[in-house]
Amino acid sequence: MFLRVEKKILELGSGIYIGVVTAMGLDNLSPNEKIRLLLREEVEAAAGELGGNAVKEDQGLQLYRRALNELGVNPSRYPCSIESILTRISRKGEFPAVSPVVDLGNYISIKYRVPVGVHDMDTLQEDLWIRLTGEEDCQIEENHLQGDELRPGEPVYVSGHIVRTRRWIWRQMPAGRVAATGRNFLFPIDGFYDNREQVEAACAELVSRIREFFSVEAEFGVINRENDEIRFGSMTEEEKEIENQIAIMLKGVAQSTAAPEIRRKLAEAGREGRPLRVKLGLDPSAPDIHIGHSVVLRKIRQLQDLGHRAVIIIGDYTGMIGDPTGKSRTRKQLSREDVERNAETYLEQIFKIIDRDRTEVHFNSEWLSKMNFGDVIELAAKCTVARMLERDDFNNRYTNHLPLSVHEFFYPLMQAYDSVAIEADIELGGTDQTFNILMGRNIQRDYGQTPQLTLFMPLLEGIDGVEKMSKSLGNYVGISEPAAVIYEKIMKIPDSLIIKYYNLCTDVHPDEVAKLQKMLEEGVNPRDVKMMLALEITGLYAGKEAADQAQEHFKMVYQKNQMPEDVPSLEIDGGSDPAQGEQILNLLAGGGFYKTKSEARRVFLQGGAQVDGEKVTDVKALVLPAGTEHTLKMGKNRFFKILVR
Repeated sequence: MFLRVEKKILELGSGIYIGVVTAMGLDNLSPNEKIRLLLREEVEAAAGELGGNAVKEDQGLQLYRRALNELGVNPSRYPCSIESILTRISRKGEFPAVSPVVDLGNYISIKYRVPVGVHDMDTLQEDLWIRLTGEEDCQIEENHLQGDELRPGEPVYVSGHIVRTRRWIWRQMPAGRVAATGRNFLFPIDGFYDNREQVEAACAELVSRIREFFSVEAEFGVINRENDEIRFGSMTEEEKEIENQIAIMLKGVAQSTAAPEIRRKLAEAGREGRPLRVKLGLDPSAPDIHIGHSVVLRKIRQLQDLGHRAVIIIGDYTGMIGDPTGKSRTRKQLSREDVERNAETYLEQIFKIIDRDRTEVHFNSEWLSKMNFGDVIELAAKCTVARMLERDDFNNRYTNHLPLSVHEFFYPLMQAYDSVAIEADIELGGTDQTFNILMGRNIQRDYGQTPQLTLFMPLLEGIDGVEKMSKSLGNYVGISEPAAVIYEKIMKIPDSLIIKYYNLCTDVHPDEVAKLQKMLEEGVNPRDVKMMLALEITGLYAGKEAADQAQEHFKMVYQKNQMPEDVPSLEIDGGSDPAQGEQILNLLAGGGFYKTKSEARRVFLQGGAQVDGEKVTDVKALVLPAGTEHTLKMGKNRFFKILVR
């Protein structure tokens, strides 16, 4: 089930900010003297503080009085629950105990001066809503109070059409009363962004007190403008599947559409029996892929494995404009031939990651080339210049009087229209594509479609742990490199990036990643977890057998300091010039193992070279008998065989 809040109520005051605590298995039947004492002490403290003064003047309560006024409720006649409690304490100096669960809620309410509700989950037949009443609610007799009829438009807590609290946070109705035999409870703590610190502190103490007094765990969540619902209680199998999909979808994501909207989209697609259409636009100017590029592709593969369909769009038309994202000048426009050549190379690589059978590939010229000038004007009319200048790179260039051509404004519009053309349900991209992808949501809405969900993936640091992964910086891991190379490179990443690489570069379930993170926090050797990571990533691109061999190779070379079997051979002449040492240097440099002979020579001079286990610093003095075989170790882990003819 869910607690949900209607949009009009979400926007009250500075914005609604409701803390929601849920707990299962509470004993509300047996007397709890510790809670009674806690409540009594708080009541006495409040009575002393109030000293018989008028409560309604309290500044903290003005937030609630103003919000009730916004909803058309007279707060003097219908004060919020915490104002009513404090008024009684001010006048009478006491407040009655009811039951352990209710008393605990009242203690929190009095201490933090916030309304705290208590709802018995077991009596809820449908989702719990905070909304305005309709005609159907008003037709139910039990929703009325004597002399006070429920009318359409009144703010209420309601389950189905049964009202549990009148006038939002004013009066608890019979349907909302807590039974002594109840065991599973939901505590909404109503507040606003203006007093969010009080709300969060109240939730934190409530969770702590539940653990202390009832010896059970409690969960805490928040409803606000970004998250208009929260789940509670047990789930159906369908709901469990949706939550699992959301967990996988959001694994490693930097930003995304709010979870409630994702949940609704998945539920709707499930009812319609269709997969979600997952859009990815490819930049046809960058055809080479390493695992930094594969972050978005891995996410698509995860969604495909959940049953959804990838829609790859090759931006042949947008590529002819050139997206200037993050640049200070217009990017060079690509020819049709450039785009097609790059696209072919790119597709060949991406199908090593995503499932070809669950993928559509389109060039956006399929629809953009068919647009007439009237269509273009209609599209352009859907976005203002001011909105375009919200994009950082456009704004910077405009502000600094750098060239900014009108046609560049069409790049985000064309990318957005792609979403309309394919009826995208989700669009993925890097965080550098935020403006363009959010534009897609707006344009879809303008064309009468349901806005796409958005998933923004973070940039991946390279194996140096500092710079963005890049071939030019040499800190990359190529998806087509030999298994041993992939494994060795992953083992070089800093320990601080282990979990990030698990989230962005593997398909390991988020629950398993959480377990690995906990292991690291509890002191497990990061090297062991990193070896598991290296095995996982190597297996994705080279296969399990090759990954296992790469791991054994790594253990032999780096942990046991032994020479592996498949090392390069250097064949030299034992009885002719140049000298044997010079021949070895020639082969090391000529074979690409070192950039130059001087670089290889330095390893000897610095004491990093061993022949048959003996250190050799003067390579010129090296003499090896003809017809023999020797081992050469260069540095910590580079091995060679020397064959002397």
